[in-house]
Amino acid sequence: MKIIDINDVPGRHIDTPGMTRTIKDILATDKMTTHLAVVPPGQSTSEHSHPLSEEIVYIVKGAMRCRVGEQVGELRPNGMLFVPVGVPHQFTSTGSEDLVIFVVYSPPAEVPKK
Repeated sequence: MKIIDINDVPGRHIDTPGMTRTIKDILATDKMTTHLAVVPPGQSTSEHSHPLSEEIVYIVKGAMRCRVGEQVGELRPNGMLFVPVGVPHQFTSTGSEDLVIFVVYSPPAEVPKK
């Protein structure tokens, strides 16, 4: 068993033109990668895809608009989203507080370093 207190996991800031977020790399195994992302209000993740990995996104706090392929949806806390392998997607923080999402990739996917 491995117990992780996410409060003890250091975050790293990613700041690129048009996008800022903080990532906490929580756990990586042979079969999955997990992280917690914090996206400030009004900010978006980059449009991207994971050519080899499925992605599950769980909304911990805040609100987001998501675009997955040609579909658009709105999510609030306790909402969950599935992104199939290779499908372009983007998340935008639409609430008045930080968007906090818990993400699982399987098999493991690399998270941007900057």
